[in-house]
Amino acid sequence: MTQPTPATVCVVVPVWGAERTLDRCVQSILTQRLTGTLACVLVDDGSPDRCGELCDGYAARDPRVTVIHKEDGGVSSARNVGLAACDAEYVVFLDSDDALRPGALQAALDAQAADPGAFVLWRYTDDPADPAPAGPGAAPAPPAALARLWLDCLIAMPWNKLYRGELARHLRFNEAYTLGEDLQFVLDYIALLGRRQPGFHYTVVQSPLTFYDCSREDGTLSTRYHPETCEIWPEHFAKLNAAVLAAGAPEADLRPLYRAELRVFAEGAADILRRDPAPAPERRRRAAAALRHPWLADLLSRMRAGRCYSPYYLPLRWRSLRLLWRLAEAARTGSPLYGKLDWAGYYLLGGRWLRS
Repeated sequence: MTQPTPATVCVVVPVWGAERTLDRCVQSILTQRLTGTLACVLVDDGSPDRCGELCDGYAARDPRVTVIHKEDGGVSSARNVGLAACDAEYVVFLDSDDALRPGALQAALDAQAADPGAFVLWRYTDDPADPAPAGPGAAPAPPAALARLWLDCLIAMPWNKLYRGELARHLRFNEAYTLGEDLQFVLDYIALLGRRQPGFHYTVVQSPLTFYDCSREDGTLSTRYHPETCEIWPEHFAKLNAAVLAAGAPEADLRPLYRAELRVFAEGAADILRRDPAPAPERRRRAAAALRHPWLADLLSRMRAGRCYSPYYLPLRWRSLRLLWRLAEAARTGSPLYGKLDWAGYYLLGGRWLRS
């Protein structure tokens, strides 16, 4: 019996609670025109609405669509199931409330063909009417640019990348995490690619190929309260820092990376004080415990050694919940107090630490 020929590109879509946006997502995939063949795997992750029925309808009308129904196990579980069912030269992930822009897959394939040794990434847009056409124009980036790519919002998510199917199928999203698991998968893929192809580099398609929908009614991961922020992100950031140091990231990229990580952690601790449902004494206890995290101590030591200034440095080094709260609230509300506290901290450190 003849085995079916693997598709050129397979798009894996975890589906849950997306009845309103699913058709936009699926149609954006099925209307792609590309050199080669296309497959789409829709993973109905126990969606409580009509998504499962809608998925079956797409499969009945288009043989390129495969549907998998499973119990609700979370987005990582759904992506793992879809990836295991995906037999293609390249794999692309897409969330069911987002969409591929017209010409996206061909632009990604063209960028890969123009630079066969590269890991292809692309930019995205949150404007559904973005007029920028999808094109293959791309800029190369060396392995040492990993920190800069993360800072430019090109690394942390799984859905703006062209993965080689043969490599991606060796990996899994970590289903134990409820936050930041995408970054872990991407870093695992980069590490595997580096072992299989030493000296690989990145190429970044300059036009936005994915529409990222920021209008989710229940809030995005960046806006919802996550009580585990100060436990989970240190694990992710430790892995990221090890990767960027191993890649030879320059100091000019490490400083803004460390500042960004410190701000995420600081805002997570402040969020415990502001949004955690526990009584006030328990909120303070949890926030104080977060400030004793060993990863934070290591990060502060790195920043001190490099004289890398952040307005959050002193509040966290002093473990001052009161000062952290005032600074984070001033930043959140746009208060002029933020600038005053920022410069006060800078001059308390002698006015010679690096702000850029």
